[in-house]
Amino acid sequence: MDLQKLSKFLKNEKSIVQYFNDTSIEIKDVCKFNFGQSNPTYQLSFKNSDKKLVLRKKPDGQLLPGAHQIEREYEITLKLSQVSFPVAKPLVFCKDSSIIGTPFYVMEFVEGRIFKDIKLQELSNQEKQQILNEQARVLAQLHSIDIHKLKLDHLGKPENYYQRQIATWSRQYKLAETNNIQSMENLLYWLPLNIPQKNENDIICLCHGDYALNNIIFHPTKPQILAVIDWELATIGQSFADIAYMTQFYFTSQFQSTAHQGGVKGIYEYLGLPKYQDLLNVYFKSRNINQSIDLRYHTAFSMFRLSSIAQGVYKRALQGNASQKEQGLELLKLCKQLSYDAWELINQLTDNDPFKLKDLIKNDIPRWGSWPVSDRAKHLYYRVRDFLKIEFFPYEKQLIHEAESRPPETRWKPLQKLHEIKLKAREQGLWNLFCTYPVVGKGLTNLEYSFICELMGKSVFAPEVFNCSAPDTGNMELLILYANQEQKMKYLLPLLQGEIRSCFAMTEPQVASSDATNIQTSITKTENGYKINGKKWYISGAGDERCKFAIVMGKTSQDTSKPHQQQSMILVDLPHPNVKITRPMHVFFTDEAPHGHMEMVFDNVEVPKSNLIWQEGKGFEMAQGRLGGGRLHHCMRLIGMTERVLDLMMQRGERRIIFKQKMKDVGSFQQKLGELQTQLSACRLVVLNAAMQIDILGNRSRYIFKILSECKAFVPKVTQNIIDEVIQIFGAEGVSQDQVLSLAFIQARTLRIADGPDEVHYRQVARLAYSLQSKNELLQADGYGLPTLSKL
Repeated sequence: MDLQKLSKFLKNEKSIVQYFNDTSIEIKDVCKFNFGQSNPTYQLSFKNSDKKLVLRKKPDGQLLPGAHQIEREYEITLKLSQVSFPVAKPLVFCKDSSIIGTPFYVMEFVEGRIFKDIKLQELSNQEKQQILNEQARVLAQLHSIDIHKLKLDHLGKPENYYQRQIATWSRQYKLAETNNIQSMENLLYWLPLNIPQKNENDIICLCHGDYALNNIIFHPTKPQILAVIDWELATIGQSFADIAYMTQFYFTSQFQSTAHQGGVKGIYEYLGLPKYQDLLNVYFKSRNINQSIDLRYHTAFSMFRLSSIAQGVYKRALQGNASQKEQGLELLKLCKQLSYDAWELINQLTDNDPFKLKDLIKNDIPRWGSWPVSDRAKHLYYRVRDFLKIEFFPYEKQLIHEAESRPPETRWKPLQKLHEIKLKAREQGLWNLFCTYPVVGKGLTNLEYSFICELMGKSVFAPEVFNCSAPDTGNMELLILYANQEQKMKYLLPLLQGEIRSCFAMTEPQVASSDATNIQTSITKTENGYKINGKKWYISGAGDERCKFAIVMGKTSQDTSKPHQQQSMILVDLPHPNVKITRPMHVFFTDEAPHGHMEMVFDNVEVPKSNLIWQEGKGFEMAQGRLGGGRLHHCMRLIGMTERVLDLMMQRGERRIIFKQKMKDVGSFQQKLGELQTQLSACRLVVLNAAMQIDILGNRSRYIFKILSECKAFVPKVTQNIIDEVIQIFGAEGVSQDQVLSLAFIQARTLRIADGPDEVHYRQVARLAYSLQSKNELLQADGYGLPTLSKL
């Protein structure tokens, strides 16, 4: 910090000169306060005066949007000081970053006590009661201030406070997320779905947002508040959020670290602290409220909020720009502990059934079995199911008819009704459920998503409703794993938001594209970037007018000694003048508009160097990573469609009369239904096992490659057979437009070729089986194999 430049600035500020009654002030020393993790705060001492000032600035480095708004702090404390509310009076604000590197403001220094540990062990029991009662009383005073008279009402919207706060802190948490914390995922999911009805005493007011003991300066000897500090999180909100934040320490566990002392859950009475309800009553009495109010939801919300803040500080500490780096690195533990305590509190509030699943699961035990699926994932499953039942399936026939009957000029435009349903799904948070990665995902495991993906698979249109359709899902996962920040902002973000669609250009007509090393499209380096030449076909989604980019796989190297390092992937913006869609490729004589599968020619397509994903020669590795999850998703969806087909078969058996009896009572029908149900159960077990193994082992081991290939080869072939048998039972109606059976058959039969034909996957399974067999110790045992003739 340039003290000379700062001194010069202060000398020219009228409020500073009046404070010192001197124009020759010069800074002697700057001392950083060793508490606080957000905006760095310093004590300024001066050569020619005993008076001190406090300087508060924004952190250095890249900041999360909307964070560290010291301008708000300055405005709020300035106006509060005018109505004699206890604050450190601000003197000057400087937005010129050239003085000390960031904007800052200066306030009076207040001498007093700051209690960093809620246990207050240095005080008598009576003093502890007095200190906390004073804290509650002053908070009630703050909430009673007329924000309109003080002209602070512009700081926030008066309506939907909890909805907005939960959305804001969920977003901030996801931007800073570094680990998948299940209790935090539970809170992210549960809180917005269970906001309590408005209470008349939960008034709109100025909320401090971080009203804890360590943000209050008490008189050196009296239980009197001299200043409430750190107003960065202050906003126009609802009063219960502030009092719940202040009292959350009753529900938080002890946490020993230099960054945070945790709470007094279960031990507050032994420490001489007031009872929780007695402290609440001090606040309510100060506001003339004479009733008992359950604040457990608001407390859990406050703990969630603090968890999100802790995660943000931890992320900044990792990046090296936290105010107190060493303390900041300890806050991941705090985030985990706080969110765990908050979720435990919610379980108390809901009698250990926060998702109201007891009755639902009681009637659905065979579905879940003993698979390790969280209650949150089960609740999400039932929400998706109900959404499909109410919002989607009543319109599916309309969607199919519109897609089949539109004229050429509108054939490739998105279906309006499908778009409307998508907006409803996004609004309800039923969005991007496929993604298991931190930041953008919903915190589901691969196994948990398998059950939900089955539901979506019951219609060819349903996955798009939830932004979970191919090829976008694979492209999003690829960009999450391998794209740089600029590429993520330009291509990944609008995909995640459902604003655009994309395609993956790999398959070529002249070569066996199931072996990626055969790809012939060239990606040639030029002075300014790359030039792409080649022909692709069956590029799914390329005909959709919302398709705004392609991930193209091609050769950047001709070095045949390293065949798996010849390929690269590159981004091409669409439409592009040198990318020609020559025709839609048909699948069983249908073009499958408006999604479709296109033949494309890349003719001297020039793109900048910045469009290359990851590095040259990494295309094969990225393709393996992308296709692994995608193959499993295809199988999940296909199982859902096949289950629907069997549901139709059973309905047929109930309604159809043959030989003067219901078809379901005919022995051959029962035999066939039993066989098909067993085959489908086998498919489901293969897929669920593969998903669970990926969750445990990751997706890089040979064993995982083997079971993924088993899924991809086994499931489409078996489900194709099931669907074919059901078509036979339906007779002519089975191949007609009145049933989805023909669509289901096309889907299953096509999938036996897409993402690698059966033969390639069975070959992979065989080779990996031999490789893994070498670890079988029983092979060394006498008698394990067939005996030789000499031993007989």
